[in-house]
Amino acid sequence: MLTNHHVIDGAQSITVTLSDGTEYTAQLVGSDSVSDVALLKIDGQDLPAVSIGNSDDLEVGDQVAAIGNPLGELTSTQTVGYVSAKDRSVNTDGTIINMLQTDAAINSGNSGGPLFNMNGEVVGITTAKYSGSTSSGASIEGIGFAIPINDVMKLVDDLMEYGYITGQAYLGVTINSKDLDASTAAAYGLPVGARVESVTEGSCAQKAGLQAGDIITALGDQKVSGYSDLVYALRNFSAGDATTVSVYRAGQELTLQITFDEKTADTVTGPVVTTEPTEATGDGEQPSQDEIPESGSYEDWYDYFYRFFGGNGN
Repeated sequence: MLTNHHVIDGAQSITVTLSDGTEYTAQLVGSDSVSDVALLKIDGQDLPAVSIGNSDDLEVGDQVAAIGNPLGELTSTQTVGYVSAKDRSVNTDGTIINMLQTDAAINSGNSGGPLFNMNGEVVGITTAKYSGSTSSGASIEGIGFAIPINDVMKLVDDLMEYGYITGQAYLGVTINSKDLDASTAAAYGLPVGARVESVTEGSCAQKAGLQAGDIITALGDQKVSGYSDLVYALRNFSAGDATTVSVYRAGQELTLQITFDEKTADTVTGPVVTTEPTEATGDGEQPSQDEIPESGSYEDWYDYFYRFFGGNGN
C-alpha cells in the first residue's frame, strides 16, 4: 500500500480504513523523504487493488480524477480536473520533486491518495497544493500536484527489500531552515548559504571536518544559497561519490574533501531541517527534545554573529 512519506512521518501507529469501513493496523515497510513515498503493509485477504497506469502516457489536457479524504472527514471524495503540466519541479519543504500539475481540487487530507486517468488506472499519488495567496495578494486556486506513478514504482522494490532507497548520498548534518537573505548577508559581510546547526557523530560530514556554525556555499561545482539548494545539490550524488564542500567559517573560506555515506533506514535522508518561529507570530514547528541540535549550534543569525564577531557584527 503506497502513500506519502509526510503522511506517516513521526506516526506512533498507522491505521488504514478501507472503503467498506474495515480498519487495519498497518506496518511501515519502508519510506523515503526525498521522493515523499512510503510503503505500508496490512494483513488481510481478498483485498481490493487498483490498476497501475503509465504516467508517461499522460498529456497536458488529459482528464484526471483524484480521490481522497479532505479534512480527514469526507472520505472517498472524488474531484475531477485536467493535467495542467508535466515534469513540474516543485519545492516541498526544501525537497525538489518533479510532479504532475492538475487543477483537480486537492485539499488537506488528500495527500497519499490516488490520481486516476479516465481508464481507472492510477497515474499519480496526490501530494501537495498551492494555497492562500501570493505576496502581492493574488489568490491561488486550482493548482495541485501529484507524484507520477512511474517514478513511484521505480522505488517499490527497494522499499520492499531494504526499507529505504539504496545508493542515496547521506551528508550527516542538520541545516537551519531560516536562510540568510542576500541583503542581510551583505550587511554583515557574510555569504549566503546553508547554515549547519549540528553534525552527526561518525558521519562523512564529521570526517570531512564540517562543524556547527559553518555556512555551506557550494557542493562540488553547484552553488548553495540555502537549504533547498543543498537538498537539490545532494540529490545529484550517490553514496560513495567524492566531491568538495565549500564552507565559510569565522571569516575564512574553506574547501573540504568529502566522500558521501549511504542513506539507510537508520539514517536521515539528506540534510535535516530545523524550523524556527516566524518573526511576526512566534508560531512555528518546534523540535522535540530529541530533535534539539547538539551544543555548538546557534539559535539564530544574531547568535552566529555574536560567536564569531564578538557581538558587534563587525
